[in-house]
Amino acid sequence: MRPQVVLLFNEPVNTEEPSEVGVIGEAEDIVSALESKGHAVESRPVSRQTLLPTLSELEDRRESVVVFNLCEGLNGHSHHEPLLAGLLELHRLRFTGSPSSTLSWALDKRVAKAILGFAGVRTPGAQAFCTAGSMDEIKEFALPAIVKPVREDGSLGITADSVVHTADELHARIRWVLETYRQPALVEGYLTGREFNMSILGEGDDARLLPVEEILFEGYSPGEPRLLSYDAKWRVGSHDDVRTIPKCPAAVDGNLRDAMESLALTTYQAFGCRDYARIDIRLDGGGTPHVLDVNPNPDISRVAGMALAVTQSGMSYEEFVDSVVEAAWNRTPY
Repeated sequence: MRPQVVLLFNEPVNTEEPSEVGVIGEAEDIVSALESKGHAVESRPVSRQTLLPTLSELEDRRESVVVFNLCEGLNGHSHHEPLLAGLLELHRLRFTGSPSSTLSWALDKRVAKAILGFAGVRTPGAQAFCTAGSMDEIKEFALPAIVKPVREDGSLGITADSVVHTADELHARIRWVLETYRQPALVEGYLTGREFNMSILGEGDDARLLPVEEILFEGYSPGEPRLLSYDAKWRVGSHDDVRTIPKCPAAVDGNLRDAMESLALTTYQAFGCRDYARIDIRLDGGGTPHVLDVNPNPDISRVAGMALAVTQSGMSYEEFVDSVVEAAWNRTPY
């Protein structure tokens, strides 16, 4: 029996933010791909008001439904993403992507750092600051450094100003994150080397890597921070967007590829990622790779970097999306 696919995505609240409205295009791409493979698909935006009634109705159809989970938060808050997956688990529904525990661990950069450390994965040194007063306890930190909100994704809060070169800049940026996002600020060593995305499919020992993708930073002046800012990721045609070019497959030698693949697979399995995820890796000045970020349930629209890696592997976009549904359908629900 082929399942009924119900695609759930978070209804955008702020239509001026491309990171919110982007999920609509992603949903349309996935629906089109699944319908081309013969699936019947219902696409449903959910909000705080509609989520629980929707899940209760789907629970009555549990034996015939797979939920394609594109919910990246709720009512504009990304920290609700793990709660949505947890509710799917509570209702014992089959759903695509990573479980609630994985989403929760990856969302909080402090927790992610701890897991990476326990797994023996290299990651830039970091310190978190919960209040402006805690800045008095700042450790000796090699500069330049980068300052990030601790519980945001999609590069929210990341601009060229996030990279700081002096103690005054560091203190000012920590204060800005605390006041703007009302959450701790993470100060992390800024790595100056090349940046790569490692896309992985599957689960556990069956996880497999897709071709390595590099982000090429073109047209940057000497000393200008090279990083994937919010604008680079979401504002199509922006100054940062046109200067950050994905290349897949990346031009890397065998030793570097082996090292990055080992780091990525170890990270994927340590976090319990499922179906698909992207691991972001950056080299330090000496060429040693470090894991920057763990992205379970990343953007898989047709224009996303992961879709590029999928097609470079020899799999069509439609085959990829269909395989994600098949994996979820064959799993025993919670």
